[in-house]
Amino acid sequence: MIRILWLLFFMAIGGYGSPLQLGNGNHYTLKGHLSYFEDSSGTVKLSQVQKKSFLPYEKENVNFGFTKSTYWFKIDLERDFQAARNRWWLMIDYPLLEKIDVYLVDKSGNLISQRHLGSSISSMDRELPLRDFVTELPLYEYSETVLYVSVKTQSSMQIPLSIYSSESLFQEVERNNLAMGIYYGIFLIILFYNGGIFFYTKDRNYLRYIFFLSSFILWQLSFDGVGTEYLWRDCFWLIEHGASFWIAMSAFSALYFGQSFLQTSRYSPKVNSIIRMLMGFSLAMASASLILPYGKVIVINTALAAIVPIILFTAGVIVMNRGYRPARFYVAGWSSLLIGTLIFAFNKFNIIPGFYGVNHIQQIGSAIEMIFLSWALAERVHLLQAEYIDKLSHLNETLIEKVNYALKEARMKDQMFVQQSRLAALGEMIEQIAHQWRQPLNTLALINQNLYVKHKLNQCTEECFERSHEQFNEHLQYMSKTIDDFRNYYKTDKAKHSENIGELVQDALNLSDVFLKYAKIKTTVTIKTEKKAKLAKNEMIQVLINLIKNAHDAIKGKKDLEGRIDIALYENNGVIELTIEDNAGGIPREAMDKIFDIYFTTKNADQGSGLGLYMSKYIIEESFGGTIQVENRENGACFVIRLPISDSETLS
Repeated sequence: MIRILWLLFFMAIGGYGSPLQLGNGNHYTLKGHLSYFEDSSGTVKLSQVQKKSFLPYEKENVNFGFTKSTYWFKIDLERDFQAARNRWWLMIDYPLLEKIDVYLVDKSGNLISQRHLGSSISSMDRELPLRDFVTELPLYEYSETVLYVSVKTQSSMQIPLSIYSSESLFQEVERNNLAMGIYYGIFLIILFYNGGIFFYTKDRNYLRYIFFLSSFILWQLSFDGVGTEYLWRDCFWLIEHGASFWIAMSAFSALYFGQSFLQTSRYSPKVNSIIRMLMGFSLAMASASLILPYGKVIVINTALAAIVPIILFTAGVIVMNRGYRPARFYVAGWSSLLIGTLIFAFNKFNIIPGFYGVNHIQQIGSAIEMIFLSWALAERVHLLQAEYIDKLSHLNETLIEKVNYALKEARMKDQMFVQQSRLAALGEMIEQIAHQWRQPLNTLALINQNLYVKHKLNQCTEECFERSHEQFNEHLQYMSKTIDDFRNYYKTDKAKHSENIGELVQDALNLSDVFLKYAKIKTTVTIKTEKKAKLAKNEMIQVLINLIKNAHDAIKGKKDLEGRIDIALYENNGVIELTIEDNAGGIPREAMDKIFDIYFTTKNADQGSGLGLYMSKYIIEESFGGTIQVENRENGACFVIRLPISDSETLS
């Protein structure tokens, strides 16, 4: 009776279940406008559910935990004349939902549109080929409509609903892609880094760690839909069983790595017995996940994902208290993952309410954990080295044995220092390659999304498609040459040819076309000379793209600015002079003297590495024999490149 009175109260004040007004906004959450109906039999049809009484949903995020019921959600929509100009899209940001039916009806109850979504449908067969579920709401001719969403799933019943305009949907997809790229980029760097260390040290703990990290990456790819979108989009068996299987395999590999790294058989035999038992259970659940339906095993595997971090955290604390120093970083790593995993698991069971970012809390914790585990492995190497030195200082054997042992230790140290120097060079090369690849990867993502959205909006002309295809090829060819370019970067025998600088400027602008258009930045090019300079073509294009991207980033940092980049090429006092000028206000005076220093950047730490301008200066001055300077002009910064004219041009 009390629940009914509260329901009437909320309906009376319009706090919940009130119509959602679509106006001049671009993004709408459904809090305060959403009501639900639980269909425990799973047999209710649209015509029947329209006659049912819906309850207002009062929480921030929709979450009913694991349930066998089908849930219906109802939203009343009203749009004004401004909203009629936009196309509107419904997004459900949870890729593990198997069956979603979306119905749009008018105020008289007549069906306007019907859409079927869910993980059982290939991403290529959806309206938009995205990892999240997106469908258009045809509101053009209707100012008042009712939206019904029916959801049936074997996973946790979480339904994060939002309504976007086309522009805001594109921006949201780009933000999600960028976040996913950073997240998996961290994992890949850690994976290759530890793979390189294993290659040199042959320490099997690194191999066990790589096994754990690979299993965890595949789990996350299954969970967040990236794997379905890009890797196994048509493999419905893997879509059905993959997430559950990789949860169990991640639990097994984490236990396997923890048992070996912590040496639990030595420091805590009782904990070691528990870990061995859980390893067997994890393998059994992994096998069951390959055979049994998802709904039969996911609850157990989710509980397993919450229990394993607790056990390994406890084991780490015990071993650390018994004097094993590398366990410090191990405990710190599992602490971060434990917090994220517990919040994640409790949210799945609807024990704790949802909040912003809860679906990604485990991913944040896991990224921190993997970094700490890498440190723990490094600490273990240092500990082994310290143990060898300690043994050397306490030898009580004969002089010959001591000398032989000392020589042996010296050789081991030399080998370790060589390995460390090689790893340092490898790390620097990977960092530079990552810096060079980040820009074309972001550009390829923009081209890809732009092409798909234009196609779905019926704005993709033949010319647009051909241009996108050419841009794809150009960026892929550029990336394929990057590794070879870096490998040969410091060699003095790089092939140089007489090149037309104006053509290279146009090539760089073509490669930068997508992100410049996305930021609505206008470019002007003034060519007043056809003189050529002797240089390596790809390196010069790399310099130009770096400078254009710097100008782009500076302009983006200014709100309400109509961005402009002016490029001019002319001959001045017997040299070729190239200027690239923006209107972003210029470089701070205190940064001018350090702008070309390595690792110096005026951007945030997550936006710039400080390598681009340093490498540009090195290429221009050391490789091409030219100069590069920067100065502040009336509207912004201007980079000036001066290059000697090619001998063949001079002789002519």
